[in-house]
Amino acid sequence: MRRNRVVKIISTLIMLFFLANAVYALLLWGRSTGVAGAIFNLLTVVSCGAIACCMFAWLYLPGLIDSLFLMRPTRSRPAPLLSPVEALIRQTRYGEALERLNLLIEAGPEFPTAWIMRFDLLRGPLGQQEEALKSVEKYFIRPKRLRSEGNAKLALRYAELAGELGRQDEAIRLLTAELHRLGTGYSKTERRYLGSMLAHLRDESRTGRPETRGGTDVA
Repeated sequence: MRRNRVVKIISTLIMLFFLANAVYALLLWGRSTGVAGAIFNLLTVVSCGAIACCMFAWLYLPGLIDSLFLMRPTRSRPAPLLSPVEALIRQTRYGEALERLNLLIEAGPEFPTAWIMRFDLLRGPLGQQEEALKSVEKYFIRPKRLRSEGNAKLALRYAELAGELGRQDEAIRLLTAELHRLGTGYSKTERRYLGSMLAHLRDESRTGRPETRGGTDVA
C-alpha cells in the first residue's frame, strides 16, 4: 500500500515536471522571433503536454485508459454452450460436468463464464477448493481476455475463497494486479467492488482474523 502511494507521488511529480515544461515552452513560443526557436518551442509544448496528459489519465482516470485500450474488441468464436453442463450439475453428475467444462475451456479459454462455472463446481459440490483457486489463477495470468463483467465476478470469487482459506496475501496480489492492469474494461462499479474487497483483505491480513464484509458481490 505504502509502495503504491510512493510510486503515485513520484509519478505525479514527474507529470508536473512535464506540465511545467509545456507551459514554459508555450510562453517562450509566444515570444519567439526566429522560426527555428518557434518550431522547437512548439514541439516542446506538444510533446511535454502529451506526456503530462497521458500520465494524468494513467494516474487518475484508469477507467478512461480501459476504454481506450481494448484487449479484444470482438469475439473470435461464439460463447460456449453451458446448458448441457448445467443439466449435468442438476443431475449431480459432477464429474461429467467438470470434464465437459474442461473441454469447453480448452476450446475457448477467453470466455470467463465457463471458468466461473468450473470454479463454483470445484469449490462447492466437488469440494476441491485448492483446485478452484488454481483454476482462477490460470485464467488471470492469460495475456488476453474478453472485456466482460465475468472478470470481476471471478476475481471476487477467488478473493472470497482465498480469504476463507487464510491466503489473503495471494488474493491481495491478484486484485492489486487487476486494478493496475490496463485494458481490463472494469466499470467504475466493478472497480469499487474490487477495491472494497482489496481493502477488506488487507485489514484481515493486518489483524490476522476474518472481518465482516458486505456489499461487494457483483454476481
